Amino acid sequence: MSAARARLARARLYLIADREVAGERDLAALVEAALAAIPPAAAAVQLRAKGLGADALCAEAERLRALTERRQCALLINDRADVATLVGAEGVHLPERGLSIARARALLGSDALIAASRHSAEGAAAAAAQGADLVVCGPVWPTPSKPGAAGLGPEGLRRVASAMAARASGPGAAPARLFALGGVDGPERARAAVAAGACGVAGIRVFVDAQDPGAAASALYTAIAVRG
Repeated sequence: MSAARARLARARLYLIADREVAGERDLAALVEAALAAIPPAAAAVQLRAKGLGADALCAEAERLRALTERRQCALLINDRADVATLVGAEGVHLPERGLSIARARALLGSDALIAASRHSAEGAAAAAAQGADLVVCGPVWPTPSKPGAAGLGPEGLRRVASAMAARASGPGAAPARLFALGGVDGPERARAAVAAGACGVAGIRVFVDAQDPGAAASALYTAIAVRG
């Protein structure tokens, strides 16, 4: 198992550090507060900063890389394999209509982490079969970031987990880890997501918009830490 996958194997939270959602707040400081409140390697971090130019994105990524390295957490860059390579991130997070998993793997190599966003059991299962290390699926519950979207609910998430398990990428391959996204706003929903088959939970506003990101991260982690 690569060092990057060893880090991912311990992660229960997937912090999506969204530059636009953070607004004028210091994104790195928000991430630092969240990571400081949970054990080392308990989270993976995705940097999403669609409005930044390449150099500014690299600078933001380098700040987060220093934090994630200290906390032994994997860092993934949204939709920018080039930036992931430049800053030494563990991998890339691919939107559903982004670069294919196969092309990202060819570009980044076998040891890199590849995460994929999917919104259905079929899509998540296909991503797992194509070799994604991590699949983020949702929304599980209604969320302001997807107005009008019906949530999958715990039963829908259970179907996602079953479909992914049935289409693991091959004999001996580590199964893709499933993280639930969308409306996971507290411990009760985090526990429900993991009970439905997720390995952990992902979030944007629950961390970046929180008055106390550390308290938010700690509450979610504590709720699901004993689950695989």
